[in-house]
Amino acid sequence: MKLLASDYDGTLKFGETLDESDLSAIRRWKEEGNLFAIVTGRSKNSIFNEAAAHDIPVDYFVTNNGGMIFDSNGNRLMTSQLDTLCAVDLMFVAHETPDVVSYMVNNGFERHKIEVHPHLEDHRYPHINPDWTEEQIMDSGQLGQIVFSMRDPQAAIEFADSINQYFGHQVTAYANNYCVDVCPYGVSKATGLEFVTEFANVPEMDVYCMGDSYNDVPMLAGCFNSAASALAPAEVQENGRWVYPTLGDFITAIESESI
Repeated sequence: MKLLASDYDGTLKFGETLDESDLSAIRRWKEEGNLFAIVTGRSKNSIFNEAAAHDIPVDYFVTNNGGMIFDSNGNRLMTSQLDTLCAVDLMFVAHETPDVVSYMVNNGFERHKIEVHPHLEDHRYPHINPDWTEEQIMDSGQLGQIVFSMRDPQAAIEFADSINQYFGHQVTAYANNYCVDVCPYGVSKATGLEFVTEFANVPEMDVYCMGDSYNDVPMLAGCFNSAASALAPAEVQENGRWVYPTLGDFITAIESESI
């Protein structure tokens, strides 16, 4: 039995579509007796809705960039939360940073959007409307992850670097295209995949993963059988053992033992 872990947005889903050949390859992988996990920055409700809508057979969901883990039935296997005071400081910093368009706070299950500079185009969350105030978010005391939507990808890289410089003892920030994902310190997709590997009792040499962005780098670097998407930035591709155009191509290569 092998375990394949895939990022979702940019690796399995492109824009609003998933390629049927990728989905067929995942189903074939499962029929062969293997496990499939999605490792994403999304919250539980968001990715569970996606998996249901596209009929993706998933054994494990690693959400919040490794901050929370669920089995296929939605049972929570692991959880982590941001320090509340640090999270509040980051919310304040967002309003002082002109390149921050909005931010999304999730507690691992659901997410709430706050508009920061509404005159800027929101490339990541254009169709999500604010439903809570900042006061409600702060009072909830359940802050699993903050995702900042930025003006452009370069601004995301610079803002992530700044967060890691000034708050790096409490959180870890990952640039992710137009976003900056902020997780508790020490949490990453790599730690999430490690948990699933041990929980499912799969030998490390039988674990495979694929991703396309900077938040996938810890997972790609920490997994021996890792593949970066051919569309990934060069800095991301350097951390994968291989580069493949699609997840389906990667699965086919594993099955044919050509890698």
